[in-house]
Amino acid sequence: MVRNVADIYQSEKYSMAAQKVKRAQGALNILTSSGRQGQRDMIYISHSGRTYSKESVVALFDTALNLSASDFSFYFDHYNNMPALLDAINFSEGFVTSSCNPEMRELGVLSFKIGGVRQYIPNYAIPKINAGALPNISAKNNKLILNNKGYYCYTAKNGKNYTWTVNNGHVDWANSESMSEAIGENSSGYNYRWEMSQASNLISRLAKGSGSHGFSNEEQKEILAGFGITEGFFTIDAGAGPHHYMLLDNGVIVDVDEKIDFMNRTDWKKQGYQTGDVFKVYGKECIVDEAGYIKVSAEDVFTETEIQYPEKRKTHHT
Repeated sequence: MVRNVADIYQSEKYSMAAQKVKRAQGALNILTSSGRQGQRDMIYISHSGRTYSKESVVALFDTALNLSASDFSFYFDHYNNMPALLDAINFSEGFVTSSCNPEMRELGVLSFKIGGVRQYIPNYAIPKINAGALPNISAKNNKLILNNKGYYCYTAKNGKNYTWTVNNGHVDWANSESMSEAIGENSSGYNYRWEMSQASNLISRLAKGSGSHGFSNEEQKEILAGFGITEGFFTIDAGAGPHHYMLLDNGVIVDVDEKIDFMNRTDWKKQGYQTGDVFKVYGKECIVDEAGYIKVSAEDVFTETEIQYPEKRKTHHT
């Protein structure tokens, strides 16, 4: 499980961020000391504060917000614990929001919620992860098993690596990157954000067992191929329990869990079948018991793509 992200930071960016943090801390002390105690005044740059770069101060306090030192307490308490900052941002209890000039995304703040309290961090101080050093989001033997609260690498069609996170079935581009990176297309004009949004939506829906509505069969097949999932039975477990599916040649996704649940909870005697009748559920033989039920598990090994029902036998009366 990849959790120690401190081991994979880019050293150059780390040192630059550390220097900015020190400058920002000094600016914070000067700015807050020039305000009135107990009141959340609009932040301004004092004469002493001008000894720090204008960019540092603007990045620390978006002047469109009314923020005080307490709003940045988690950031300053953990400024030298970058994994803690990353986890707080990426696995926030609520929505993560960003306030900044869209054309100068570093000059702003990012807001997240932790312990029921909303906190802020300057965009420039958000830790960076070398996505290429993370494990790829890729299925093995058609099983996509991802660690909950883990960090992974997604390689987009533009060839660039992006950091993704897994959070109770939600698999997506990390907030620490997506909320601080410039909005729009890359230099080649390719909209990588739309690609990742589509991929995230489908894989997260499947990881939560909520279906794949809104996608064409072709889109489903293409997106799943990007995660190493091919035709046949496949499993996804991303922190919300295992979910079992079958991908058909035409791109249709069959919810195997749903089918298995139906087969197990149906009283087949009431449907006209008898004790001893044999169903073939995706190639596995299942016998109707005395109570009228069959037993099959989504964890079973299946060899066929269809469910075969036995012929109904005539009941002889004496």
